[in-house]
Amino acid sequence: THWNWGINAYQTHIDQMIALDSNYFPLNISKARIRGVEGKLGVDLAGWQVQGYLTWLQPRNEDGGPNDGKLLMRRPQRTARLDIDRRFGAFGLGATFNARSHSYADAGNLQAVPGYTTTDLRANYHFTPDWQLEARLANAFDRRYETVWYYNQPGRSFFLTVRYSPAMR
Repeated sequence: THWNWGINAYQTHIDQMIALDSNYFPLNISKARIRGVEGKLGVDLAGWQVQGYLTWLQPRNEDGGPNDGKLLMRRPQRTARLDIDRRFGAFGLGATFNARSHSYADAGNLQAVPGYTTTDLRANYHFTPDWQLEARLANAFDRRYETVWYYNQPGRSFFLTVRYSPAMR
């Protein structure tokens, strides 16, 4: 069993941040602060590669105005992702699970955009060392969700890709 992990912490101060309000009009946020912690944990377990990612975010308006201390628009405080993949010779199978907490569509934090989860499935076949055929089913359970207020995301989608990647010899 092979484990890998990583953790990153950061803080960013932004002066004169331009943002779009819920009607897509630009507005100025004179001061903002974004604090975050990102963690990654992975393991190779019985032939399966499992990678998990978590992000905790504190995106705050600090301009001293009426929205001081509110969350910045369109930034969820928590996101998570889990990737699971396995090779079977020339074939590969995998899945990605995404989750996101709610965010806000407006500077005053009055219009909440609900959080969501999605699942993507994939399979590929290397028919030569340089050529691969990949099929992907995005949003496999046809989850209805928005990343921005009144901006629906696509439902279930299927993609078929032929990829050429010359192998290093």
